[in-house]
Amino acid sequence: MRASRKSEADLISNLPSSIIENILGCLPLRDAVRTSILSREWRYKWVTCPYLVFDFWFDQMFLGNHKLETLVYTILKFHQGPLLKFALQAPDFQSSPDIDRWIDLLPNDNIQDFTLHISRGDNHRLPSQLFAFHQLRNLKLYKCAFDPPSTFRGFNKLVNLDLQDVVFAPETFGNFVSCCTSLERLRLMECSSLDCIEIDAPKLKFFEFHGVFRSISFKHSPLLAEVLISFSSMDFVREDRFSFDLIKSLSCLPELEDLHLQAYVLEGLAEYGAPKKLPVTLKTLKTLHLSDMYFEKIDEISCALCLIRSSPSLQKLEITAFTFDVVEAVAEFLRSQKSSDCSLTHLKTVNMQLFSGAESEMEFVKYLLASATALEEMAISPHAGNVSDGGESILNKLKQFPRASPRAEIVNSEKK
Repeated sequence: MRASRKSEADLISNLPSSIIENILGCLPLRDAVRTSILSREWRYKWVTCPYLVFDFWFDQMFLGNHKLETLVYTILKFHQGPLLKFALQAPDFQSSPDIDRWIDLLPNDNIQDFTLHISRGDNHRLPSQLFAFHQLRNLKLYKCAFDPPSTFRGFNKLVNLDLQDVVFAPETFGNFVSCCTSLERLRLMECSSLDCIEIDAPKLKFFEFHGVFRSISFKHSPLLAEVLISFSSMDFVREDRFSFDLIKSLSCLPELEDLHLQAYVLEGLAEYGAPKKLPVTLKTLKTLHLSDMYFEKIDEISCALCLIRSSPSLQKLEITAFTFDVVEAVAEFLRSQKSSDCSLTHLKTVNMQLFSGAESEMEFVKYLLASATALEEMAISPHAGNVSDGGESILNKLKQFPRASPRAEIVNSEKK
């Protein structure tokens, strides 16, 4: 038995170093380091691990009475061979001069994935050494100050850029993105220094934004297919043309298929054709998700209908309701809408979330059922706090509404 176990251990130990490195790379850093206790031969195998991630689990396993700064520095000094990923995202991590020293120890010829997550305190100003990592494919920065040197010419291999609470000069951001010619995914979360955003990214496929901007333009993004935009403040809505200019910018994207918006962003469309159609159309849009839709406001409902009617290829509609009070005027407005005004010929799936069964919500669904000639499923997700019977009575009422599509089913998505 002992001989058998020994041969199995030797089998693992004698694997090619590249395979062992791949195995270690699949383990959390804490477990990779713990392999040093297996045997004398394994004591330093972890120093070739290609991925160093200092996260919550590392914090829980190793810190205790030890300082993170000392451990990170020691591990980097011991590390040998290619280092593909480096991530600093330990809990309560603050800006420190040590960060720059650690970055200076990283081999800039093979780092492909870099994450720096400052949890609290001041933003950390990134050192110029970071911009020498020309092999970067993934870059995630949280609570940092971003200021590329004048000689910087972009990360040509960067595919994924994720920035949260990052401060930089607005003109610097536009130039930076345009220099990252391979960029496919871009997330901007609470980056308050942005005001007028210009995206010039020929390979960009996904864009997510949360925060505040006054204008956005997609100068050259022919492949952009999925866009998620949410706002942390409603002040921008009060500005003239904001809603229309936003939709106009989106309508210039030739491959846009999936759009997520907060419904109140659309209120300004009332001056541009709502509730009929807009002068511009989202010709390629297939999925539309409107969140926080107030079924108490005529302008919001009217503009939502306008956007739906201006999306001739729409196949899937998801709406998250936000209803507190019953407003008869909204229900009356929806009853006045004629399905013959605009037939939704491609709409196949509708998903209504946090549905309370308010009259305005019921009339909205009634309109969609009467207009969507290709509808296959109307899924209702009841609001647990407002619906007592799991939505059965609401579902029974909806099933009495006439349907333009003979294939349309009305289901409770919570029970599917």
